[in-house]
Amino acid sequence: MYCKNSMKEQNWLEITLIAHNELESERLEQALIDAGAIAITYTAADDSELFEPPIGEMPLWAATGVTGLFAQGTNPENVQATLTAELNNAYNITHKLFADSQWTRAWLDYFQPIQFGTNFWVAASEHIIEDPDAIVLRLDPGLAFGTGTHPSTAMCLNYLVNHANVTDKSVYDYGCGSGILGIAAALAGAKEVWQTDIDPQALIASADNAEKNNVHGRIHLCKNPEQAPKVDLLIANILLEPLCALRPQFEQHLKPSTRLYFAGLLERQQNDIENHYNDGYHIQRVDEREGWILLELTPKNL
Repeated sequence: MYCKNSMKEQNWLEITLIAHNELESERLEQALIDAGAIAITYTAADDSELFEPPIGEMPLWAATGVTGLFAQGTNPENVQATLTAELNNAYNITHKLFADSQWTRAWLDYFQPIQFGTNFWVAASEHIIEDPDAIVLRLDPGLAFGTGTHPSTAMCLNYLVNHANVTDKSVYDYGCGSGILGIAAALAGAKEVWQTDIDPQALIASADNAEKNNVHGRIHLCKNPEQAPKVDLLIANILLEPLCALRPQFEQHLKPSTRLYFAGLLERQQNDIENHYNDGYHIQRVDEREGWILLELTPKNL
């Protein structure tokens, strides 16, 4: 049960593993995610300096700390046992526990305001944006992942507020996480936004964030994804397998003119989407960042 004002404050958990090359860092990141991490951070694990990397290369140190953040109340021993088994006891595992107030301060030190286009910003409540014309989406540390720092989220958000023309449109944010994309659409002028997620905590976080940004009157949270009507735009920032598996579900919410935006995809996975959707959709890559891509799909004959 979720309770904002629990009598006993529960700690956040950070677990760090050390990688020595890109392949190893990817393996450790995936292991942490599989163990339940809700966010991943890369930091230097030694005194080496990181210089500007060549275009297209991952900026890593000689020794890179791959740190996973786990939700409040997570048992460190359970996570460490899971990681030890998955990684064949080949890595030293270190962990830290943070009280909520400590984690909030650390999170604010890491998360700085992000500008999308001319005057749209994502910032924490404590951040001051001096532009009087700025539209600011306020987002604070909470239960669900999604701050706009990851390339796939950043591409979706940038496209929504600068290119998609969502004014007076209906939007379906499928796999909403923190609610950032649906809230951005509402702030950019969408008349109605529906959001769904398989994680109940994501819906709690989305509701809190929608209220914080004064758009809760236009946002509808769907425990059952079929609750949403046909919409003008559907955006899904999830992974390849669910993007393919959910095609019948998506198609329940499409009009002949509906545009779909798929993110959470690596460049090499575009062929998989094309193989799965090409029979019924025009598919166009509309953005790419750091190996991640954003695809626009429009129905051929719905």
